[in-house]
Amino acid sequence: MTKPDYSGPFRRELETALEAGARASTVIMEFYEAQSATTYTKGDGSPVTDADLASDRVIRETITHSFPGDALLTEEGARDVDRLANHRCWIVDPIDGTAQYVARTGLFDVMIAFCIDGRPVVAVSVQPVAGRVQAAVAGAGAWEISDGRVSRFEIDPTAQPPRLVSSKWYGGREPERGMATKRIARRLGAVEPLILEVGYQSRAFSTLDRTCDAFIGLPSKRRSSIAQEWDLACVDLITHEAGGRFTDCWGRLHCYNKRSTGISGGILASANPELHQSLLDAIAPELPTAMPAEDPADDGIDA
Repeated sequence: MTKPDYSGPFRRELETALEAGARASTVIMEFYEAQSATTYTKGDGSPVTDADLASDRVIRETITHSFPGDALLTEEGARDVDRLANHRCWIVDPIDGTAQYVARTGLFDVMIAFCIDGRPVVAVSVQPVAGRVQAAVAGAGAWEISDGRVSRFEIDPTAQPPRLVSSKWYGGREPERGMATKRIARRLGAVEPLILEVGYQSRAFSTLDRTCDAFIGLPSKRRSSIAQEWDLACVDLITHEAGGRFTDCWGRLHCYNKRSTGISGGILASANPELHQSLLDAIAPELPTAMPAEDPADDGIDA
């Protein structure tokens, strides 16, 4: 297996995440190519497939074999509250973008993050159809793996004016949040943001796919979660280690392995620190007066 040249303190965790991602990708592609995965509807109305469940299973097997004492939080697995007492927690989305999997667009990923004390220190994202991997280790940088070659992942300089995007999953097409996102763009002299069919992926900043300089996901004024920890933990670290910034819309770092797995403060991903601060300033007039708690459970939000 091709892997980055890294021998630091999280070498085993990185190797395990890469192995888990590779195994999950293989299982997913078997279903994808055979078009044999049955789709079910979860309680929240979102889809889940046999491929999601199989991916979850092999990731769990790989991680628990190497680190049996670590906690594990996955989208498709049981949410064991015992994880809260463990300062080491893996946060996994077996297929990020199940709707894209079902639609056969290829725009879905396996996302694995290893966190210590609420922050990711190892991250691996795999795009199974393209066979591309992004990985990062806190303090060691980020890498891309494609066609058997490993290269450093460093975000290129931004365009002027910056290219902004949002997503239908983050209120980009809602009247209120959609108009607010347009006002933010005007404050920066940017064109109207493109509204994506998918959520945020750190590969959006890759030279191969680069179509934007920042991703905005405004918080809901209904005091509800707009995302889950498994949607963000992996891309959070990769974005930071590639030279970008990833925070909530108040500029706070996200905290993971919380009582509530929800994310209620919005998300902002930027290609560099300077653009990030400019965006925070432009976003500020659109935010609610009351800042949400870092753990949505403190605001009465369960998930």
